[in-house]
Parts: sequence; C-alpha cells; structure tokens
Amino acid sequence: MATPTLIKLLSKLPKAKSEIHTYSESRSKSQAAGAAHQWALKIPFKRHLLHIHMQKPVNMSTGAAAVSTVSAASCGLGKQQRRRLAAFDFDHTIVSQNTDTVVRDMLPNELISSKALTDLMESECWTEYMAEIFRLLHAQQVQESRIRDVIRCIPEVPGFVRLIKHLQKRLNFDLIIISDSNSVFIDEWLRAHNLSDCFKAIFTNPAHFDEHGQLQVRPHHQQTDCKLSASNLCKGRVLEHFVIEQDLRFNIRYDHVFYVGDGNNDICPVLRQRACDFACARQGFAMERHLIKNRNKLKLRAQLLIWRNGFDLLEQMCALPQLQGQSIESHPLETEIGRRASAAAPAASPAPPEQ
Repeated sequence: MATPTLIKLLSKLPKAKSEIHTYSESRSKSQAAGAAHQWALKIPFKRHLLHIHMQKPVNMSTGAAAVSTVSAASCGLGKQQRRRLAAFDFDHTIVSQNTDTVVRDMLPNELISSKALTDLMESECWTEYMAEIFRLLHAQQVQESRIRDVIRCIPEVPGFVRLIKHLQKRLNFDLIIISDSNSVFIDEWLRAHNLSDCFKAIFTNPAHFDEHGQLQVRPHHQQTDCKLSASNLCKGRVLEHFVIEQDLRFNIRYDHVFYVGDGNNDICPVLRQRACDFACARQGFAMERHLIKNRNKLKLRAQLLIWRNGFDLLEQMCALPQLQGQSIESHPLETEIGRRASAAAPAASPAPPEQ
C-alpha cells in the first residue's frame, strides 16, 4: 500500500506531463508522458521511492519514516511556491556586442579573413569555428589576462544592469541566462558588474583555460531535433527542461515566464511559451523582425514586448497588470528616470548577420 508521501510523489507525474504538454504541444501524449516519467527518474530520491513503491510494500518503521521525510523534503514536496522567471540571452541582449566576435577581432585581419576560417564559418558549425579562433589566439601569444580584460570592458546594453538587479531584488524574479557564448566570457562579465549572485542558473557552452593558457570550449549539448537551433544548443529545450525541473525538484511553479533576446536562435524558446508568458524581442534585431513577419504562421502564444534598452523593458514590465503594485507605484522616481532614458536613447542599430 502506498504511503502518503509516495502518493504525493506519484501525483507529481501527471502534473509534469501536463507541464511538458503545455510547453511542447507538438509532441504526442505518449511522448509527453514518457518525458514526464524520465524527468522523475532523473531525481535520485524520487527514483528510489518509485522503485520501492513498484517492487514491494513499504514497512514504515521509525528509521524508514525518517528516511522518507528527508527524501520528501529533498524532492520539494512542501508548500508550492508561485514565482516568475526571466530568461535572458547574453550577446546583444545583456551586453552590447557579440563576445565571440569581440575576442576574434584580437587577431590580425589577414588571419580572420583567411580561407580556412571563412570555410569553417560557412560550415555553420560556430563552436568549431571559435575553437580554431582560440587556437590561433594562443598561437599569437594572446594571454588569458588580455582576453578577460576585453570581455570585462564590453559595455552593457543601456539599463540592463539596473533591470537585472530590479527584477531579482525588488520583484523577486528568478533569473537565468541561456546563451551560445561560453561560461568563461559570461562569468567574467557578470563578476565585473557585480551580477553573479543575481542568476539562479547559466546555460551555455562550458569553457576553461587549459594548462597552456588556451581557451577550450565544449558544446552545451548535441541535438538534431530542433531545426530552429544550432546543433550545440537548443534554447527552447533548455528553458522547457528548467521550468519542469524547478516544479519537480523544488515545487516552484512559474506564473509568468519572460524570455528576453535578440536573435534568430531566440525564436525556439518563445514558440514553446504559454499564453501567460512574454516574448521580449529587441527592436531592430532578427528576433523582432522574424516574429512580426511570421507571427500568424509561427502561432506565437506568448505576449510580445518590443524593447530598445533595459530602461524601456523595465518600464514595460512594471506597467503590466500582472506586475502592478510592486514597482511603479513604489518607486516613481526610478520609473521616471527610466522613462527619460528611454526617450533620450537612440533606436538600436540592426544586429550584424547571425553567426
């Protein structure tokens, strides 16, 4: 006979199936159910309790009860938390340039325009292209300290440091980054701007400087299912899995998910959003152009916000009925500063072609 803890645990699986189906309606019901089951089995305590439940009755002795209590707490079976999530791209969204091309431009022009590099770039395997860039930088004796300095000096998109701090500290958002940059560049920039503690998770290509001082980068994952994404990173899959895992592990449900981006590789995650979510596209960049041109064809369910800078986006978010009573009324001076900055800022120039 199942214990109350096990009943609560097993009741999570239909909930997971529902969440997966909401975020990926193109999947069949059997696939969605299978995905929900796989998510539960990935969590060690849940896998253990499910195994016990399916194999034999549980004798709830004092010791077993204590283990079950710890397991239930670890699985997030306490009171459900209702929160909001903001997921950010990094290049041309938080920072005003592409971190990869900024570092690439440390090479001599004749190397950048060489046939070998051009062929690699045209092969549409950006991670391999950048691996060769990092090899050439090492061969040119460009030191790790110089690369880190260049990254730290990339300016923010105006207002984004304030936006991030405001969402995390005043509006109690959970924040994550999903980026095709790499962990060294993102961590370096966030530390330089005192933002490291603002993010719950960062999903990007893992990177490190090896013992010889050469930057090594690995793909975040390998995928062939999503045609809207590169083989090394499907942002939609990452966002979908994060939301489901927060529910299963920590009992956190996101009432609204804001996805903030600029490029074509930001299309996939917003197409998986719900009607209660928000797709936030940078004005004048590929994401905005693509969504507006193909909005009906793409069947975008999320509400679309077009932003020019961080001040503008913060003001739009705080004006939403879903967030009313938490920022604008409480902080009128900051809102007025943001409004003036938005009015004074020039429209964003179009992004360079996507790499």
